[in-house]
Amino acid sequence: MNPGFIYRTVGKEMLAVLCFVLVSGCATTPKPQIVVSEQARQQLWQENRQKREQMINWQLTGRMGLRVPGESGTLSLEWLQEKAGYKLYLDGPLGTSVARIEGSQAGITLWADGKKYQGNSPETLLLKLTGWDLPVSLLRYWIVGIPAPKSAQGSEQSLQLNNQGLAEKINQNGWQVEYTAYKNFKGVTLPSRLRVSRGDIKVTLSIRKWLVSPL
Repeated sequence: MNPGFIYRTVGKEMLAVLCFVLVSGCATTPKPQIVVSEQARQQLWQENRQKREQMINWQLTGRMGLRVPGESGTLSLEWLQEKAGYKLYLDGPLGTSVARIEGSQAGITLWADGKKYQGNSPETLLLKLTGWDLPVSLLRYWIVGIPAPKSAQGSEQSLQLNNQGLAEKINQNGWQVEYTAYKNFKGVTLPSRLRVSRGDIKVTLSIRKWLVSPL
């Protein structure tokens, strides 16, 4: 028998065994998912919700992707919330200012294209100027991970929780809010990525930084 043939045959078999051992060693058994009871989720949710309802002064920076019929784009976002008042700064490429929105109980002011506009609600003002129906008043609550209250025109909603008692999905006023990522910001777990959609309108928010005043 040809020794070279034996060497090649044995070599192939050893190589196959080695590959099997390596693959088997690298393979890991999936960790079983911990099942949390609905009662435990609800208890955690009540605690999480209470903390978020107490967040009346906060600031975030990130990016907002917007897709509406015929248009799409990405903007830098800075949001400052002080009790019932807020300021939104939307910038385009190279930091070019696209719009600034300031709201309070007295009304809404929007600056865009060097002009100033005023209205009673951000939804009405944006719809009039752009034709976009965006739920700005409700987004103030959704962005921290809770449904909007009835005092903010929040209607009946459905809520889906994850195992940590945090919102996973919120359906409210015809809008669907999906939380795809949370992150711990200095001891407070807050959304870092969420999607808001209704029909042909889709908004994606990626939050890079949260600053929350002590509760």
